[in-house]
Amino acid sequence: MTSVHMVVLACSRCRGEHLHEVTYAGRVLASTVCSNCGWELAKDPAALRRAWITDMERRVRTKPLRMLRSAVAHPVTFARALPGAVLVKPAQMTNEWRVLHGRRAD
Repeated sequence: MTSVHMVVLACSRCRGEHLHEVTYAGRVLASTVCSNCGWELAKDPAALRRAWITDMERRVRTKPLRMLRSAVAHPVTFARALPGAVLVKPAQMTNEWRVLHGRRAD
């Protein structure tokens, strides 16, 4: 999943606390952009891809246990949500990949 959040952070370039747009690709921090001066802090693209692949491997490895916990705790909700979750997963992964390559997510 790709997510963008607006948070108040201290900007090292303009020396103040301002809103920053923080972008995640899955669970990996992809970039931050200061709303005051526009300074973007992004990881090295190769390091970002390696971190995302490591995170993706961990998510895939732990998915069966997470699904089992969800099915046991809320069986009806789990059964209703499963078809939709399976259908949207390719789009979520595509958006994460686009963020890794410096393009905006849809």
